[in-house]
Amino acid sequence: MATIRALIVDPDGTHRVTEIEQSLGGFQAVVGGYIEGVFGRVATVYVNEEGLLTGLPPNPLATLFAQRILGAGVVLVGTALIVGPGDGAGNDTPVRQSVVDYFKEN
Repeated sequence: MATIRALIVDPDGTHRVTEIEQSLGGFQAVVGGYIEGVFGRVATVYVNEEGLLTGLPPNPLATLFAQRILGAGVVLVGTALIVGPGDGAGNDTPVRQSVVDYFKEN
C-alpha cells in the first residue's frame, strides 16, 4: 500500500510529520474512527466524524488553522490529520511544507 506524508496534530498541541498508509483505514487509524474532512486550497484536515458526539477533547491548534487558513467556521476535536489538497482526480496529496512550517511557528 502506498504511503503519504501527513501532519498529525493532537489536542494537546503536539504535532509531528509522518508517513501513513494512504487509505481510508490508515486515515481512520489516526483519528480513531470514521473520518470527516475540512477541505481547502492548501490542505485537507481530517478528524473523527463522531468526535463531538463522543466527547473528544477540543483541538485548538487545528481549529485555528482551519479557521485562519482554510476559512472554515468549524471547531475541531480529537486528533487531526492534515494532508495536502486534493489533486485534479480528487486524491489526497502530501502535506505541503508551508503547512508544516505554519505549525512550527504557532
